[in-house]
Amino acid sequence: MPATVLVLGATGRTGRRVVSLLAEQGHTIRAASRTPGSAEGSVTPVRLDWDDPATYPPALDGVDAIYQWFPISPDPTAEVAALLDHAKAAGVRRVVHLSNMTAHLSGGGFAAHGVERFLETGPVPATILRPNVFAENFSEHPAILQGIRTGVVSVPAGDGRVAPISVEDIAAVAAAALTQGGHQHQTCSLTGPHSLSFSDMAAIVGDAAGRPVRYQATDPAEFREALRGGGTPGQVADFYAAMYEGIRNDCAADVTDDVQRITGRPPVSFADYARAAAGLWR
Repeated sequence: MPATVLVLGATGRTGRRVVSLLAEQGHTIRAASRTPGSAEGSVTPVRLDWDDPATYPPALDGVDAIYQWFPISPDPTAEVAALLDHAKAAGVRRVVHLSNMTAHLSGGGFAAHGVERFLETGPVPATILRPNVFAENFSEHPAILQGIRTGVVSVPAGDGRVAPISVEDIAAVAAAALTQGGHQHQTCSLTGPHSLSFSDMAAIVGDAAGRPVRYQATDPAEFREALRGGGTPGQVADFYAAMYEGIRNDCAADVTDDVQRITGRPPVSFADYARAAAGLWR
């Protein structure tokens, strides 16, 4: 049966793909943002501001499911709890939450972990998605994209390995969990099919781009300070610093079969992604 889905972060890397896929499948989408645009087909923009709880009830009216990511704020668990209290009152049946591959390993100090723990027993049945590094970071993240153009990709990942996943696969898993039964109260670790170092990925990108690209590990403290110095809010800088700490410690190296299990098809490999994205680097 067609569902009505509220998509938070509807213009983001995963959100816009979730919107597109759900629309293709015949579902009704409410695309949430602070400054909604104009309606298009089955997609209706709605206003939802994490900082303004008065925007929650109108956005949730008639909604069956929610796709959300945790707000990067001093207390994201409180904001998610407030939204889902309203969601329960509105009759929302399920929430699919985009978390992070290393959230569960960081203890109570990492905001993403606190949100996960709340959702496990929260008011609306939840599916938690823990994606690995986005393959599309190499074509859509400004700093990494600029590094590819200059020939040097610099992040504080050390020699850690990851299993990069295409956001197209994340969207496919999210769409299934939002519209099909059997996924509630599950935590899914979403990975691509291969475990790779950043040096491996830089070489694959270079082959696709037709020019040398290498990886250079940066100092974690310098990375954090550079983010803060560039105007990145402290909690956002802390989020990325914690994520890369997990990568350096090989906490994101494992490959899982969750994409195959949920979607019925294998995930996109990083090499296939790179071949498809090569035009952006050339």
